Amino acid sequence: MNCVMNKRNKCDICGKTGRRLCPGIKGAICSACCGAKRNSEIRCSSDCPHSPFSTTGYDLWLRIDAGLSKKYMEYTAAHYSKDEFEEVVEDMSFGDMADEHSFTVAAGAAAYNLLFVEQDKHGKTLTDKWESEGWEGLNNDEKVMMCYLKTSRVTIVEIQKILDRQAMECIDILEPGSKPFILFDRATASRAVRFSKMFTWLTHFPNFSRASHGGIEITDFISNEFMDIIKQDTKKEAKKAGFKLKDYLSENFGEYCQLTIDLALEKRKAVFSAMDMHQCVATYDIKGRLSDIEAILEKYPEFRWEDKDPEEGDPANTLYYSWLRRGESKAIEKEMNPAFCHEDESMGVGGLGNIRLYPDKLTVEVFTKQKYEFAKKMVMKYFGSLVVLRNEKVVDIAKQIANKPVDERAEKSEKEQVFMSPEDEQALMQKVYEQQYKKFIDENIPMIDNNTPRQAAKNPKLRPKLVELMKVHIKGLEQLNKEKGIRVNIDWVLDELGLSELI
Repeated sequence: MNCVMNKRNKCDICGKTGRRLCPGIKGAICSACCGAKRNSEIRCSSDCPHSPFSTTGYDLWLRIDAGLSKKYMEYTAAHYSKDEFEEVVEDMSFGDMADEHSFTVAAGAAAYNLLFVEQDKHGKTLTDKWESEGWEGLNNDEKVMMCYLKTSRVTIVEIQKILDRQAMECIDILEPGSKPFILFDRATASRAVRFSKMFTWLTHFPNFSRASHGGIEITDFISNEFMDIIKQDTKKEAKKAGFKLKDYLSENFGEYCQLTIDLALEKRKAVFSAMDMHQCVATYDIKGRLSDIEAILEKYPEFRWEDKDPEEGDPANTLYYSWLRRGESKAIEKEMNPAFCHEDESMGVGGLGNIRLYPDKLTVEVFTKQKYEFAKKMVMKYFGSLVVLRNEKVVDIAKQIANKPVDERAEKSEKEQVFMSPEDEQALMQKVYEQQYKKFIDENIPMIDNNTPRQAAKNPKLRPKLVELMKVHIKGLEQLNKEKGIRVNIDWVLDELGLSELI
């Protein structure tokens, strides 16, 4: 610090006792002068712990923000009737408004819109009016904060790096080519992964930025459709003089938050409706000797006996088998997605279905139609005239899931969960992904015009598409790491493809 305390230890501004050195005035300052003049008359340093806008003064910023929120809500209420404000809150609402958090987000967004975006016939905002009145009712810190808040607008933020427990390096998707900025938010930093996108109100302060009023994540699942709809919606508006995309999104914040929810639900239904997820059960009457059926199940490597007690409703002598994709049954993997196949059994063996052997019948249960057709053919090959099909049941699970509310998710019971040590899980997952990505590097991928990642990395036109593709992969893996508490990474893939900007 290039300043020296004066001999009398007096504040260089007011002459009272100066308790600390101030790099902004290069001399002593008292707490009263600091609070009344910092960031307005005094240019504060980026690391001053007494400045709410410094990298070390964030806790002070939070306290000031909490007090200011009450004051700007009161100021808004003084200029809009209850009915008028509630109408804007309704416009800003999305999701379940019975939820207290959702209502708080909508109310905050409504206040921001009325304060910073909506203009009167003279082109002035409510904040302009307040500023012309000298920010009546606000102290120095609050006045300074309002000067930055009035620039707050809705945008799309993409997280590039998690720096620490409260800071993230981000970019503004709606400002291509703009410099990255540091976003402070402890709650978001604790759960976020790289390349997540947020639709949110954003304010830039000196030394850090803030995302306000919750907003909503734009998942990779809906990202392209979301951007396409915004472009389509603003096609005519964009031709008007003075059109600003961020102003438009701010005025329609609730509508586009709701759009992300609706798109996700629609795509979820579409995906599940097209998915082969069926519970298929074939019941066969036993025409030969039970011992012959049991001998066949013991003979072939694809049938594995499960040592468990009879399930409720089953006879005491019921036998249970897992039907695995090995032996002759491995042939089905030729028709399956390579990502779900296992060339090396040390990486695990895929399942085909389950078999129950009762005294008078045999049942086969699988969970896709593709596997079901294969299983019925193999039953006839293995058991021949020893069994005769009695009946079959096919339930469309995907359709049931697609039409079920998102929050109705069944939790696995303890006995259904697979437990392993963190070390074993880490080793297994790393091995699985190494095997998967060794194939991936040289596979033709539709997102990069059916080129391989290796080819796309060398093609200047395809490289941006490859970067976006790898962002999706990295984001998914980092989310998995957070949920599982493991550390699987694919930096070696990025090294091999020369994508150093993503490491």
